[in-house]
Amino acid sequence: MPLTPKAFDVLRYVVEHADRVVTHDELLEAIWPQTYVNPEGIRKYVLEIRKVLGDQRNPPFFIETLPKRGYRFIAKVSDERKAAPSGAIAGAAGDMVGRAAALAQLAACLKLAADGQRQIVFVTGEAGIGKTTLVDMFQQYVHGQLDVRIARGQCIEGFGGIEAYYPMLEAVGSLLQQGDDDSLVRTLAKRAPTWLIQFPALVKPEQREPLQREILGSTRERMVREFCETLEAITAQTPLVVILEDLHWVDPSTLDLISALARRREPARLLLLATYRPVDVVLTQSPLKPLKQDLLVRRLCHEIAIERLEESEVADYLTKSFRTDNLPAGLATLIHQNSGGNPLFMVAIVQDLVKKGMIADERGQLRLNAPVEEVYPGIPETLQQMLEIQLEQLNPEERRALQCGCVVGEHFSVWAVAAMLGEAAASIEEVCDRLAARQQFIRCEGIHAAADGSPSARYEFRHSLYRQALYRSLTGLNRSTLHLRLGEKLMAVCDAGKSELASELALHFEEGRDHARAARCLMLAAENTAKRFSYRDTVRVLRHALELMDDLAPDIRPELEVPVLQRMGDAHYALGEMYDSAVAYEGAARVALKADSKPSQLCALVHSAAPLWYIDADRGNEVCQQALAMSKDLADPLLAAQTQLAAASFRLLYDAWREEDAEICTRAEQTLRTKGKVKFPGEVFYVYVQAIRGNYEDAARQAETLVNTTTNPTARVLASGANGLIQLFRGRFGEVRKIVRSGREGAEKNGETPWMYIFGDAWLRLLCFDFQGVQNVSMRVDAEEHAAWTRTVARIASGYAAFYQGRTGEALEHFAQVRDFQVTPRFFLHWHWRMHAALGTIEALLGAEDIASAGREAGVFLESALSVADPNMRALALEIKARVARAAMDFDEARRCIESALPILEKFEIPVTAWQVHRTAWDLFTGDGDREKADRHRAHAVGIIRQLAGSFEECDPLIESLLNAPPVRRLLPRVASA
Repeated sequence: MPLTPKAFDVLRYVVEHADRVVTHDELLEAIWPQTYVNPEGIRKYVLEIRKVLGDQRNPPFFIETLPKRGYRFIAKVSDERKAAPSGAIAGAAGDMVGRAAALAQLAACLKLAADGQRQIVFVTGEAGIGKTTLVDMFQQYVHGQLDVRIARGQCIEGFGGIEAYYPMLEAVGSLLQQGDDDSLVRTLAKRAPTWLIQFPALVKPEQREPLQREILGSTRERMVREFCETLEAITAQTPLVVILEDLHWVDPSTLDLISALARRREPARLLLLATYRPVDVVLTQSPLKPLKQDLLVRRLCHEIAIERLEESEVADYLTKSFRTDNLPAGLATLIHQNSGGNPLFMVAIVQDLVKKGMIADERGQLRLNAPVEEVYPGIPETLQQMLEIQLEQLNPEERRALQCGCVVGEHFSVWAVAAMLGEAAASIEEVCDRLAARQQFIRCEGIHAAADGSPSARYEFRHSLYRQALYRSLTGLNRSTLHLRLGEKLMAVCDAGKSELASELALHFEEGRDHARAARCLMLAAENTAKRFSYRDTVRVLRHALELMDDLAPDIRPELEVPVLQRMGDAHYALGEMYDSAVAYEGAARVALKADSKPSQLCALVHSAAPLWYIDADRGNEVCQQALAMSKDLADPLLAAQTQLAAASFRLLYDAWREEDAEICTRAEQTLRTKGKVKFPGEVFYVYVQAIRGNYEDAARQAETLVNTTTNPTARVLASGANGLIQLFRGRFGEVRKIVRSGREGAEKNGETPWMYIFGDAWLRLLCFDFQGVQNVSMRVDAEEHAAWTRTVARIASGYAAFYQGRTGEALEHFAQVRDFQVTPRFFLHWHWRMHAALGTIEALLGAEDIASAGREAGVFLESALSVADPNMRALALEIKARVARAAMDFDEARRCIESALPILEKFEIPVTAWQVHRTAWDLFTGDGDREKADRHRAHAVGIIRQLAGSFEECDPLIESLLNAPPVRRLLPRVASA
């Protein structure tokens, strides 16, 4: 029986110092350095060791307790550890029967994994068939090998399927507990910060802020990629076995992770072993079945199907159990027929026969105390009947403890049982120890931290069927009462800061028929999944919360339904599902209206404006007008400021830049900063407004704060997108490339379109003159709600591609389509892109030597650019007008334009525009014969271009695209040719 990690540390320390007494202080210093631990905890671990070793206190065989002094290991110690012999597989099998072939298959997979060939193995079979027993035996075999790590996690029925990555997080936690040093923590910090943040206890206070900055803009895809890379790093030297049990209750995110692990081509000394029940997978329509089938077809996994035992194997079990070859005639047949070859039923039937005295072992001879035909009618036909008989034989204390334990789950702590019964933990632990000692229903798992962090004995049902049978034996009222008691106890712990209990709490309140509190806990669970960037899981959890509200009283339902619908809108927005997002937000507004909750209705309306502006600008504007009118009626200055900030930001970004709207934003934001707090959606869309204005420092700081602190999926995605846009404007192309790459990786596997990052990729490629790349990227988003944006950027790219290839007429046609409101409707920053199309039009007219038309367009463009606060557009408008004036031989006007553009470069960090202004200044002063000024501006342009190119990783193809672009190649002939 395995020890908990700290109990093992205690045992190992006393064994290593078996020649002397080890004091309490010495143990505390050796195992818990710089950590306060109650000395009583050591006694608990020693008791756990004694339970596992079968030791006693008087007289002891292994550990001697010396009162007020310490402990001494008194058994003989010898160092005989060596590589497992060829017969290790047979030795690991022990008394297990009928599974030697399966164990050999697992051993063969381990050998392949140790050689660097990653292995994914599914062990399948019905309940009670022996999957866990096989895995336990294999784990014993692995422990006999040198330098093999084991991590083990389990899916939990009910709340386990809600929590994203639940079994894998448990496995990682078990692996971290085994570490003798902090190397694993360092590896996580370096390679998988998105996973390290899931273990707050491992993050030191001084690490938290840098870690939050590191995971800025993280996505679900990044979590998958980081975990895969981390496992590859961990297994570079030491093989790792990851065991995940009961995958029929798995969450979708863990399946995505398994899929990614299986499909990667990099070498890894990894064996991932997962168990599940095929019938349950079919009944729940789990995506596990098609995943396994796909991996099997591609030869990326193995399946070991555990079959029922044959009669000969039942006989083998009886022979091993009773250590005799002389079995009564017909006994093996009898047990095989009544158990159906199911190992769990087989063991239960044999134990039942022994307890009834029907089987006796007399001097090494096994005999039946009645003829076989008389024994048969007395054997229960089902495990449920058998357990009912066994339960009747228990005393009331034992029965209550088991009934409470089965309410907790397959694993339960004394702390939880005590919470339900309202009794002392010590007496409950004694009851459970008696049951475990009799090998009846449960086994001891040692001392673990309870939900509140205190040390508590933990037990496990000997099989999930035991727990299920006990659970079914409870009356409906008793069952709901126990769930409710435990939920109320856990609620206090959750409220104290352990939000990870939310899914478990929701399950207990749901089973306790308190659907209101269950829904609240599901909202918190949805926040947890959103923090792991699993937004589809977030939607699934929230839908379940809505289902629970059908039974709620009309007076309390709206206060829960509104926030649930709003959170669903947030999650859909984060996924880029704008229509679904709008439907959810509008549903929240209708519920609030029906409940006559004006503030809630206003909040929902403002939220709905975000997706509505995106898919239909007129509807978005209409909702904003409705919200503004409502905010005036409420006479709440803070609500009014929130609404004004959001509405004005939407108009600036989706309609047109108007200085009066910019001033409204400034005043509203100042009011909120002074008297309250800026909230979503105004806070995040105002970041974009700040970025457009060129206030990059403030905008970047606000975006980073949002990503680090918000629990709103929409705000997080938008803030991450804003961060990418800010880096793009600042010329940090390499950083944008990293953000885009991490957001897009694994999207096909996860079934999510990283729309925000695809847009960023297209914009970056456009600035690097990779016009074909823009076309290819834009085609990756086919959702209708994103069509306006993708078609626009694709048309601009096509226009420039045609222009540089000398097809001026075609270029002008593409740019005209972008500028035509009948062809291109309003969308996010549409006016910005129409100005880019106007800029392209002037470029094409200059190329066609239509100077008069270019001059008219340049004048209109400059007027438009000066009406917006975007320093990039202002500088670009002055730069293109200078070129038009130079082409028209109006050199004074050209100089005036350039001299007006240069101060903008000094005031704002706009390198993408700056190199173009300096290039035109170089041309202008070269024509004037002012070589000194010309060279200075050319040097500025060259330096900026090198800075842009240097921000990329070496050999990034966008470097070549940028340096070989015609406008750049003229500046850098040597670099381009190199």
